[in-house]
Amino acid sequence: MFRPAELSNFNGMPPEPPSRSRRWCDPATTAAVTALLALFWWLAVSASLEHSHTSDELPHITSGYAYDRFGDFRMQPENGNLPQRLFGLPALVSHVRFPLDPSLWEHSTYWLIGWDFFYSLNNPTDWLVLCARALNALFGVALGLFIFAVARAWHGRTGGLLALAFYAFAPNFLEHSALATSDMTATFFLTLAPWLFWRHLGRRDLRSGLLAGLVSGLTLVAKFNGILLAPIYALLVVGDAWSRSTAPGGTRWRRLAGSFGLAVGQAAIAIAVVWAFYDFRFSARGPGTPPLASFAWSWPEMFALIGWKRHLIQAALDWKFLPEAWLYGFTNVLAGAAMRPEFFAGELSLHGWWQYFPAIFLLKTPLGMLGALLLALIAGLAGFRRLSPADRRARWQRACPLVVGAGVVWIVALTSNLNIGDRHILAVYPILFIAIGGLATRRWLAVAAGALVLVEVQATLAVRPHYLAAFNALGGGPARAYRLFADSALDWGQDLPALRSWLAAERRPGEHFYLGYFSSAWPPHYGVRPDQFLPADNYIVQTPATWYDYEPGLYCISATLLDEVYSRYRGPWTAPYERRYRELQAFRSEFAQGREPNAFIVYNRLRFSRLCKYLQSRPPDGDAGHSILIFRLTAAELHTALEAPVTGGYPVRER
Repeated sequence: MFRPAELSNFNGMPPEPPSRSRRWCDPATTAAVTALLALFWWLAVSASLEHSHTSDELPHITSGYAYDRFGDFRMQPENGNLPQRLFGLPALVSHVRFPLDPSLWEHSTYWLIGWDFFYSLNNPTDWLVLCARALNALFGVALGLFIFAVARAWHGRTGGLLALAFYAFAPNFLEHSALATSDMTATFFLTLAPWLFWRHLGRRDLRSGLLAGLVSGLTLVAKFNGILLAPIYALLVVGDAWSRSTAPGGTRWRRLAGSFGLAVGQAAIAIAVVWAFYDFRFSARGPGTPPLASFAWSWPEMFALIGWKRHLIQAALDWKFLPEAWLYGFTNVLAGAAMRPEFFAGELSLHGWWQYFPAIFLLKTPLGMLGALLLALIAGLAGFRRLSPADRRARWQRACPLVVGAGVVWIVALTSNLNIGDRHILAVYPILFIAIGGLATRRWLAVAAGALVLVEVQATLAVRPHYLAAFNALGGGPARAYRLFADSALDWGQDLPALRSWLAAERRPGEHFYLGYFSSAWPPHYGVRPDQFLPADNYIVQTPATWYDYEPGLYCISATLLDEVYSRYRGPWTAPYERRYRELQAFRSEFAQGREPNAFIVYNRLRFSRLCKYLQSRPPDGDAGHSILIFRLTAAELHTALEAPVTGGYPVRER
């Protein structure tokens, strides 16, 4: 491992000599870092007070409590044991009530269990969510500290502070740090683990090996993208043999063989850590809990989607190589990524787009940071040409683990079918923040970078507290984001409080209010009580199938529903849709009398889909947090939407 004094500066000049100002105990540096990290934590957690819980937070917290309280791992094992255990701790110390209905536990119906846990048993739901979010934000703080430490080692104190400043005001990290989900935990460990493994390959001692192995195991239980450590470590083993060994032929091969042995040792330690998080027990069922007849998604259903990989997983099950719940969660992730409804720029798909992540990176990264990255790239290329071969080798050795880790994450994202948000590429960003720190090595670049930090700060504070909707001007900003992205890229169900505030200020006396909402949260809990719920398959508690008319008034629709990502009638309005819709219209009098409830459910969904087709070509009259679009419709507009032929410039297209 190269020490900071052995490395050249960003511009290729010799490193500055060590001084008291570069030591970790420097009071000014310590105070600045502490202030930035504390501000980051506060900006994240305080903003979350104005958000309803997102769709995935309900099962994360519910499952974590079941893991901690009962030692039972059947509920949502596909989202990381470590963060869920952490999120369950506030409930564990609060002596909450928990639903124990055997009929729900038998098939791991964790969405219904979670709904009862949050809303039916008089538990302090808002407090539990806030505490879980505050704990998760600590991983964001830890990642910021890592970014500062590496940038400081590479570029000096000012470079470290510059990198940390860009990170502390990055809206995507502020948002995901204060959500009780596994993405920030996974990003932290997926960044740290390759760094520690690379250091172990250089030192080859027991202490560094144990630490790297422990963090590797934590990465595997943080989220299942931790399996990316396998290709990352393989590339690092090869990179170690070829960059750290200057002797020819045989010496490099011997080093490669030795590094492979170290990687095997890392795998053994990591597997032991995984077993520890599952109480060293193969069975997902906890002691004394209701029997487990099946998981939420059966093994045959998942195996049918994952091809040849099912044979490896079946062998691991037969040999009990890893805990049952971990293997189930991994299989669930593979099956879910094989085919997933997604939306991007007016198109729907089940298999994604290679352009999705480049586009979302460009549009969700603040313009200030994009400008700083461009400056860093230009300055880096100019400085790289002036470096000697030895300096280039040193530069590669220090950057190798972060570059390889980010590169693997990026390549996998480009080839993935899972295009539902930038949270899946957060691990690409740390090396970029660190690279920006190199701008501090030249005065004029440092001044420009400081100005760009202020640009980022202004943009982030302008969109606060709606960090998830932080899209830059290249894509039209937050107000137009729903035309480009949906799901957890924009609309994760977080904006019920914003909708409540909008209604309090803008709803007219006696005005009808219809709500189509995408999340697991219960709107009345947040003071949002519509006259009618518009149909959506994501509701955990289905509203009664009773007849109601569409009256003039407010139609508040989540972007994911408006874009029809999960609709049964997604895409253009086709002749079969129209024919079925007209057939069922003839039964409206039957529906009004409470007859034919099943037919009314079909009709109601078709009617809502037809309305969405119309609204897709009409700008909204307002929005709540940019994720819930609000339309004030007249009788004439409703007649056009429900009776006239469906036309317009923005019907969502099926790819």
